[in-house]
Formats: sequence, structure tokens, C-alpha cells
Amino acid sequence: MADSQHSAEHAHTLNEVIETHAVHAGDHHAEVNPMEVSGQMVVWTWVVFVLTLIVLYKVAWKPILSVLDKREKDIQDSIDNAETIREELESLEETKAQTIAEADEKAKSVLEAARKGAYTQAQSIEAKARDEAKIVAENASREIEASRAKAEDLLRIESASWARQLASKLINENLDDDKNRALTDKFIQEL
Repeated sequence: MADSQHSAEHAHTLNEVIETHAVHAGDHHAEVNPMEVSGQMVVWTWVVFVLTLIVLYKVAWKPILSVLDKREKDIQDSIDNAETIREELESLEETKAQTIAEADEKAKSVLEAARKGAYTQAQSIEAKARDEAKIVAENASREIEASRAKAEDLLRIESASWARQLASKLINENLDDDKNRALTDKFIQEL
């Protein structure tokens, strides 16, 4: 509605200008040709255009340009921030990948150290078991040797006891020399 009212006022103003122009030309009854170019009208048009341009430059153009410059600066800052964030993300990705690789390497080295430690401990336990088995075998050999020595001692003691008994039997029996020899030979063969 405001546009139609504005258009109506503009048309009314245009009619007044045309009538004024006709009055100055001295012909009240002559029709004005809107397509006719007047030098005075061209000059006034240029003056109004320049004045409008100056007013628009002062009132609208500078604020529009400052808003556009601010918007351009904000967009450029956003682009720069996005680029910085992208670079930081790439750096973080590289750091993450490097950290993961280091953790994997540490885990592998810990596992390898644990395996080596377990292997070393197993060998140590095995060597200790061998040593203990050797000690047990040596102790058993000593005990066997001691038992054999004891058995030999007992056998000697027994043999000596038999020899005494035989000697006492020989002495108790009064035999002649041939009989003593035959009996002694017989006892020697029995031993």
C-alpha cells in the first residue's frame, strides 16, 4: 500500500513538473512530449543523481562497505581458524598414531622381556632341579657306599667270629696233623 501511495505521489510530482515546464515554455495548451529531451532537465537530472550518490555514499555506502569488510574479515578468520584446527587435528592424529605405535612397541618389548624372564626362570628352575637331583643321587651313592662299607665291616666281623668259632672247634678237637690239614683245607674252601 505504501508503494502505491508513493507511486501516486511520484506521478503527481511528475505531472507538476511537466505543467511547470509547459508554463515556462509559454504554451499552456500544448501537449508535453515525455520523450522530448530538454537540456535543463538533463542538467537537473545529473545534479540530483550526484547529490543522491553523495548522500548514499555518506549514509549507506560506507556502512554497507564496513559491514561487508567486517563480514569478509570474519569469514577469513573462520577460514584461518578452520585451517589451524585442521592442522592441529592432523598433528593430533599423527601424535595419536605415534603414541599407539610406541604403546605397541612397549607392549611387545614387555612381552618379550616377560618371555625371556620366564625362559630364564624356567632354565634356572630346571638347573636347580638338576642340581638337587644330582645332590640326591650323590647322597644316595654315599649312603649305598656307607651301607656297603657297613656290610663289609659286618661281614668281616662275622667272618672273624666264624674264624674264632672254627679255631675254637679246632682247638677243642684234638686231631692229628693230617686231620688238621684236611679240616683246614675244607674250611678254606668253604670260605
